[in-house]
This record gives sequence, C-alpha cells and structure tokens, in this order.
Amino acid sequence: MNARDELTRQEKVVLSLVAQGWRTAKIAQELYLSPRTVETHIYHIYDKLGVSSRVEAALFALQNDSAVGTEVRRNSEDLPHDNPYD
Repeated sequence: MNARDELTRQEKVVLSLVAQGWRTAKIAQELYLSPRTVETHIYHIYDKLGVSSRVEAALFALQNDSAVGTEVRRNSEDLPHDNPYD
C-alpha cells in the first residue's frame, strides 16, 4: 500500500501547512474550515502515513514534497506576513 497516494487534495494542503508549523486554528482560518474539520484531516493524515505526531507528519512532508503534491515552504520569507502561529 502506498500511503502517499491515498491522501486527498485537502489532506495534502493541510499536511503542507502542518509542515510549515501552522497551528490548527490558523489552518482552519486560512482554509475556511472549522478547527474540528482540520483536526479530522490531521487524524486521517496520521492514519494514512502511519505516524503519530505533527512532527512525524511534517518530516514526511519535508522529505516527500513531490508525493505530497504541495511544495513545503522552508524559510520564513515564504510565509505570509501575518503570524501563522496564532
């Protein structure tokens, strides 16, 4: 089973933002979702990738940009000017 191919488009976007260090509330605001929906996406990401933390999921995303399908920004200059950690 190739877990990377099983992520939905929305899960890939959420994973990319998690890898950038964004918190659930900020992801929800950015994607116009409820925090609970974002948490559900994160739970599904963990399950599909066989990981148990945001750190493990972020490491997967950083190591597999092409598999995630969304480029993960690696420096603060690429982040929006508002604080993504609120």
